[in-house]
Amino acid sequence: MKLHVLPILISLLAPAALAASSTEFVHCFNFGCKTTREIAFNAQQWQAITNLFAKPALSAWLEKQQIRHAIALMESFSGQLTGTHQDRGGNYSGKDLPFQQDCIDESTNTYQYLIALQKRDFLHWHRVAEKQRRIVWLATHWTAVISENNTQQLFAVDSWYRDNGELPYIQKIEDWRHRAAFPESFNP
Repeated sequence: MKLHVLPILISLLAPAALAASSTEFVHCFNFGCKTTREIAFNAQQWQAITNLFAKPALSAWLEKQQIRHAIALMESFSGQLTGTHQDRGGNYSGKDLPFQQDCIDESTNTYQYLIALQKRDFLHWHRVAEKQRRIVWLATHWTAVISENNTQQLFAVDSWYRDNGELPYIQKIEDWRHRAAFPESFNP
């Protein structure tokens, strides 16, 4: 009798497992993740991302550039899937446009993109770290973070300042905390 129950359970659970695996990201927008949409990239989109990592980075600096380009591309793909393609950098220039993103939305989405890159073994010089925030006066700002494997140095990967699909800024976390200018050395 138990043998007959197993195929029935498998047939009932299989569609749920398929549905769960088709969602890669829970895309956040409308300030503070008030709105979310489950999305997945298609094979062609993943191939475009994979192509960015086709040549292994010979240094941590080169991998940071690959990460910047991958995040911009992933953000662009997500924007087309969710309507956030018109998102403007910062909060204020786009506050009257639909589907805008604040730093909570941006850092959450970027964190998910970084995790996806890490799971696909694209990252060799870095690993994904927990999101971080800074508080200056009464303003709180969030960012996604990567850690350089050799040095354990943390770096902000901050897409909030840029329009949808533009390269995010990368900066040492301590400089980011003090709102230092984004260095050209990491953001050519």
